[in-house]
Amino acid sequence: MFGGLWILILRTCINQLPFYSAHRKRFPSLKKDGKIGDLFAALGGLTMSTVVGWDKVKGPVETAYTLPPSCYFSPDVYASERKRIFSGGWVSFGRAEDLGNAGEYFASMVADTPLVAVRGDDGEIRVFANTCRHRGMQLLSEGRGCVRQIACPFHGWGYALDGALTAAPRMKSSIDFDKSDFGLIQISSAVREGFIFVNLDGAAGSVDDWLSGFSDLHQPWNLEALRTASRREFTVQCNWKLFLEVFNEYYHLKKVHPGTFGSLYQDPDPPEPVTGCFVSQFGEHVKKGSVGVLAKDHNELPLLPGLTGRLSNGTRYSWIYPNLSFAASRDAVWMLEVTPIGPAETQVRMRLMFDADVMQSRGFAEKLSIYEERMQIGMAEDIVVLEAQQIGVSSQFAQQGRFCPELEPSVHAFQKWYAKRMSAVS
Repeated sequence: MFGGLWILILRTCINQLPFYSAHRKRFPSLKKDGKIGDLFAALGGLTMSTVVGWDKVKGPVETAYTLPPSCYFSPDVYASERKRIFSGGWVSFGRAEDLGNAGEYFASMVADTPLVAVRGDDGEIRVFANTCRHRGMQLLSEGRGCVRQIACPFHGWGYALDGALTAAPRMKSSIDFDKSDFGLIQISSAVREGFIFVNLDGAAGSVDDWLSGFSDLHQPWNLEALRTASRREFTVQCNWKLFLEVFNEYYHLKKVHPGTFGSLYQDPDPPEPVTGCFVSQFGEHVKKGSVGVLAKDHNELPLLPGLTGRLSNGTRYSWIYPNLSFAASRDAVWMLEVTPIGPAETQVRMRLMFDADVMQSRGFAEKLSIYEERMQIGMAEDIVVLEAQQIGVSSQFAQQGRFCPELEPSVHAFQKWYAKRMSAVS
């Protein structure tokens, strides 16, 4: 009896606390007559079971709601993404063209894990944990480079390009030490259409199932043969999903880009019916010509080989989940690859890709600068909106919204896929 009385008194006091009152707005499950355990769940942060609203995302675009706002700022959601989205799936990790010769490498992070992709002496691209097997030193700094072997800057352990440990100074007195037991940890990887993909937990299934239908749909652009002419890296103060979502919807164009390219596109076709983990939507241009240059320039590059009919005057926007998106247009491909740094910060690697023969043509460098200017202007206009959206979606009053079915179906397709993976029973 007395135990129950004390619980009642404690619950009554808690209900009057400003902290608890404020959190009832963010955690609808915290009712005034709720259990005391609910408060401690709130204090402990969000879990995937306390993120409400998943089912509202999974319906058709005409009736679906957007993701719960906590998906864009919660450290707990971010931690769960590392496991369910970025460790448990196939993640884009650069382009094979960057590793053309033996020893060329690319180092970056996936799920807060340092990785390095390197071209071996046998021509194969392998991806390794960028961590020395001695005492965990990061072996290669982030970015691109070329090495004859991978040498640890801490104690001098050395590795061949296939990951085998070849040098371990002064380890002879270490009993039963066998260099063959201490090669670099190799990560599941694959190259498709020129893109490198990695799967950290090795349990995502076949990459061809993940990309089912992708190659056939994008065959006219011959993505594997394209080459990068320009690249830029930067960070944006917004969640990674916000960044890629704005690149895959037409709804914002007239409002955010009214003086640049907001009027260059017709309303797009519905997304393609695909079975793989990606979404793709094609739209024709309003006028015949490139959308890669501003209207005043009229200094565009020739049509990509293989494009005919409607494809010769339109752009296909594709998003391979979770972190790769690109716009395949009539004369160029704009590629965006993102790495989450935190719940509200994203690293972006942007590149412009063209036909290799066109890149060798006279006057290409001058024309390239016009394409770069267009992308920089458009990106700057988007970033202003994205960073303001991050502030708004992090508000305690933010709630799930609705989609424009004609102009945001690709965003819905991604969010539906994301909600299913994040809410699945582990």
